[in-house]
Amino acid sequence: MKSSFVFLIMYFFSLSCFSNEDVEFTISANKSGTVFLVTAKGQTDIGNELLDSWYKKANELCGTKKVIVEPNNGKPIVRNTSCGDAMKIENGIQKCELIKATVFGKVKCVATLFYQAILSGHP
Repeated sequence: MKSSFVFLIMYFFSLSCFSNEDVEFTISANKSGTVFLVTAKGQTDIGNELLDSWYKKANELCGTKKVIVEPNNGKPIVRNTSCGDAMKIENGIQKCELIKATVFGKVKCVATLFYQAILSGHP
Protein backbone atom coordinates (compact mmCIF):
# COMPACT_ATOMS: atom_id res chain seq x y z
CA MET A 1 0.00 0.00 0.00
CA LYS A 2 2.76 2.40 0.96
CA SER A 3 4.71 1.76 -2.26
CA SER A 4 1.66 2.47 -4.44
CA PHE A 5 1.10 5.76 -2.60
CA VAL A 6 4.72 6.78 -3.26
CA PHE A 7 4.30 5.77 -6.92
CA LEU A 8 1.20 7.98 -7.28
CA ILE A 9 2.97 10.96 -5.72
CA MET A 10 5.95 10.53 -8.07
CA TYR A 11 3.59 10.14 -11.05
CA PHE A 12 1.76 13.40 -10.35
CA PHE A 13 5.03 15.20 -9.64
CA SER A 14 6.47 14.08 -12.99
CA LEU A 15 3.33 15.25 -14.82
CA SER A 16 3.63 18.72 -13.29
CA CYS A 17 7.30 18.92 -14.27
CA PHE A 18 6.53 18.27 -17.93
CA SER A 19 3.28 20.21 -18.16
CA ASN A 20 4.96 23.53 -19.06
CA GLU A 21 7.43 22.05 -21.56
CA ASP A 22 5.20 22.69 -24.60
CA VAL A 23 6.69 26.12 -25.25
CA GLU A 24 7.78 27.00 -28.78
CA PHE A 25 10.45 29.65 -29.29
CA THR A 26 11.18 31.84 -32.29
CA ILE A 27 14.65 33.37 -32.03
CA SER A 28 16.43 35.81 -34.34
CA ALA A 29 20.01 36.92 -33.67
CA ASN A 30 22.44 39.55 -34.91
CA LYS A 31 25.67 38.41 -36.59
CA SER A 32 27.75 38.67 -33.42
CA GLY A 33 25.22 36.67 -31.39
CA THR A 34 24.84 39.29 -28.68
CA VAL A 35 21.31 40.54 -29.45
CA PHE A 36 18.29 38.24 -29.81
CA LEU A 37 14.61 38.73 -30.55
CA VAL A 38 12.86 36.02 -28.53
CA THR A 39 9.19 35.01 -28.81
CA ALA A 40 7.64 32.25 -26.73
CA LYS A 41 4.23 30.73 -27.33
CA GLY A 42 2.57 27.62 -25.97
CA GLN A 43 -0.65 25.82 -25.24
CA THR A 44 -1.75 28.31 -22.59
CA ASP A 45 -4.08 31.27 -23.01
CA ILE A 46 -2.32 33.20 -20.22
CA GLY A 47 0.89 34.95 -21.21
CA ASN A 48 2.31 35.07 -17.68
CA GLU A 49 2.47 31.26 -17.70
CA LEU A 50 5.16 31.53 -20.41
CA LEU A 51 7.38 34.01 -18.54
CA ASP A 52 9.55 31.50 -16.66
CA SER A 53 10.33 29.61 -19.88
CA TRP A 54 11.07 32.89 -21.69
CA TYR A 55 13.53 34.05 -18.99
CA LYS A 56 15.15 30.61 -18.90
CA LYS A 57 15.71 30.75 -22.67
CA ALA A 58 17.11 34.31 -22.43
CA ASN A 59 19.61 33.18 -19.78
CA GLU A 60 20.57 30.13 -21.88
CA LEU A 61 21.24 32.37 -24.89
CA CYS A 62 23.48 34.74 -22.92
CA GLY A 63 25.36 32.13 -20.92
CA THR A 64 27.68 33.92 -18.45
CA LYS A 65 26.87 37.37 -19.80
CA LYS A 66 24.37 39.74 -18.22
CA VAL A 67 20.84 39.65 -19.70
CA ILE A 68 19.30 43.02 -20.58
CA VAL A 69 15.69 42.98 -21.80
CA GLU A 70 14.11 45.66 -23.97
CA PRO A 71 11.85 47.50 -24.79
CA ASN A 72 9.50 47.44 -21.79
CA ASN A 73 11.60 48.76 -18.86
CA GLY A 74 13.55 45.51 -18.57
CA LYS A 75 10.55 43.22 -18.99
CA PRO A 76 9.33 41.31 -22.04
CA ILE A 77 5.93 42.11 -23.56
CA VAL A 78 3.29 39.64 -22.37
CA ARG A 79 0.07 39.07 -24.30
CA ASN A 80 -2.80 36.75 -23.45
CA THR A 81 -4.75 34.88 -26.12
CA SER A 82 -6.94 37.39 -27.95
CA CYS A 83 -8.84 38.02 -31.15
CA GLY A 84 -6.82 38.85 -34.23
CA ASP A 85 -7.95 40.91 -37.22
CA ALA A 86 -9.05 37.94 -39.31
CA MET A 87 -12.58 36.58 -39.09
CA LYS A 88 -13.94 33.14 -39.94
CA ILE A 89 -17.38 31.60 -40.10
CA GLU A 90 -18.05 28.34 -38.25
CA ASN A 91 -21.52 26.80 -38.38
CA GLY A 92 -22.93 30.09 -39.61
CA ILE A 93 -21.41 32.03 -36.71
CA GLN A 94 -18.76 34.68 -37.29
CA LYS A 95 -15.72 34.21 -35.04
CA CYS A 96 -12.40 35.97 -34.75
CA GLU A 97 -9.10 34.24 -35.39
CA LEU A 98 -7.48 33.51 -32.02
CA ILE A 99 -3.90 34.66 -31.50
CA LYS A 100 -2.31 32.45 -28.83
CA ALA A 101 -0.63 33.92 -25.76
CA THR A 102 2.93 35.09 -26.35
CA VAL A 103 5.90 36.63 -24.60
CA PHE A 104 8.24 38.79 -26.71
CA GLY A 105 11.34 40.80 -26.00
CA LYS A 106 14.73 41.91 -27.23
CA VAL A 107 17.55 40.26 -25.28
CA LYS A 108 21.00 41.88 -25.15
CA CYS A 109 23.89 39.82 -23.79
CA VAL A 110 26.44 42.13 -22.16
CA ALA A 111 29.71 41.09 -20.59
CA THR A 112 29.99 42.19 -16.97
CA LEU A 113 32.94 44.34 -15.89
CA PHE A 114 34.53 41.36 -14.14
CA TYR A 115 34.19 39.23 -17.26
CA GLN A 116 35.60 42.03 -19.45
CA ALA A 117 38.58 42.41 -17.07
CA ILE A 118 39.37 38.69 -17.31
CA LEU A 119 39.19 38.78 -21.12
CA SER A 120 41.51 41.78 -21.28
CA GLY A 121 44.00 40.19 -18.85
CA HIS A 122 43.42 42.71 -16.03
CA PRO A 123 41.85 40.87 -13.06
